[in-house]
Amino acid sequence: MSNLMAMLSASGNAMDVFQQALSVIQNNVNNASTPGYATQSLNLEAQPMNSSDGFAGGVTSAGLDNSRDTYAESELEQQTQALGKYTAQANATNSLQSFFDASGTSGVSSALSSFFQAVSAWSVTPSDSTLRQTVLDSASTLASSIQGLSNSLSQNAQQLDSGIASTASQINSIAAQIQAYNVQRSSQTASDPGADAQLYSALDSLSQLTNFTTVTQSNGTVTVMLGGGSPLVIGQQQYSLSTASSATGAQVLDSQGNDVTSQITGGQLGGMLDVRNRVIGSMLGDGQQTGSLNQFASSLADSVNQILESGTVSSDPGAAAGTALFTYGTASNAAASIEVNPNIAASQLAPVDSSGNSNGNANQLAALASQALTQLNGTSLTQFFGNITSDIGTENQTATDNEQSQQQVVATATTLINQVSGVSLDEQATDVLQFQRAYQAAAQVLTTIDNLANCILNLIQPTAA
Repeated sequence: MSNLMAMLSASGNAMDVFQQALSVIQNNVNNASTPGYATQSLNLEAQPMNSSDGFAGGVTSAGLDNSRDTYAESELEQQTQALGKYTAQANATNSLQSFFDASGTSGVSSALSSFFQAVSAWSVTPSDSTLRQTVLDSASTLASSIQGLSNSLSQNAQQLDSGIASTASQINSIAAQIQAYNVQRSSQTASDPGADAQLYSALDSLSQLTNFTTVTQSNGTVTVMLGGGSPLVIGQQQYSLSTASSATGAQVLDSQGNDVTSQITGGQLGGMLDVRNRVIGSMLGDGQQTGSLNQFASSLADSVNQILESGTVSSDPGAAAGTALFTYGTASNAAASIEVNPNIAASQLAPVDSSGNSNGNANQLAALASQALTQLNGTSLTQFFGNITSDIGTENQTATDNEQSQQQVVATATTLINQVSGVSLDEQATDVLQFQRAYQAAAQVLTTIDNLANCILNLIQPTAA
């Protein structure tokens, strides 16, 4: 009779275990579309069966099994970090590219061409007052175009500064979510599939914004560090980022105010920092370089002024010396400050060179369009600015190509994770049928044993008094 009661208990316990398994499946189905969720399954262990020793067998639960592949998750995070960087670079350089007209029909390229055309026409008839005024007007248009381009690049830099600050704020917000997970996990003895899903969803979002590494501690909490080792989250402590901008570029600071910009090489933050500090910095300059656009503007002004100031306004004896056509502040802000000398009149343009040739200076000015200049590394003004335009186009094309290639890599990695850890409704439906049948079988065993026990009890006659 004791064996029957043991079997009765084992059958009831089995029904409870199978009910738990069905609940896990239901949870999987409910979270099939939850970001970061990995399929769970209930581990089952067979109980020993030995009737002589009173072991009735059966089944018991041995905790949940998580299908998450941490290696695949880590790989996806790294690939997403690269995609975030390339996407930010492509968007930012596309905006920069719009300031340059590769066709040369507008902007600085067009204004530079018009200036040299005006000078060339003036060199044919250097005494023509109308042609002198055309040179002056075209010089003013050229200076305004260079200033306008410099201002557009500066405004774009400010927009990137705002985007960098906003992204740092998003990173801090996600870090707060991870810190909250650590607080919750510290008080638990086992992981919570729902909380784990939120964690990995947060890490996925973080990988779109910046590069980082994670370490899961023995107590289940997660340590998150920037690529260079600066902490974002350690245990129950969060370390917030902040940003700063100056003439030297944009900076990201850790919670102690230390500059950690160099540690950020991935994600949207890494892409924006790269375009802001490297690409725009190469044109507008920073603490380490003058900037190609400033170099172009100062070389243009210095070369034109040197030629004009070396000659005279006419071939007449005692004619006035030439006057500088352009002015600018310093070499480091030449593009933003270049303008036509406010004190010059058309009559003060000096076409006569130092040897007395009536159009010698005008011819030299016209030749500047294609003349190799030492201060421009052996290139002409036209070629140098063309190289700036070409470089921006190359930056954008490279970033766009990288983005498109990386999208395929991320898609492949995502598909792999979905195959390993994602919820398959077909598999869950199959498991439901199996556990339902197992539950029904255990219930049938329970009913049979109950009936058998009743029969045995009925066979036992009460003892007469």
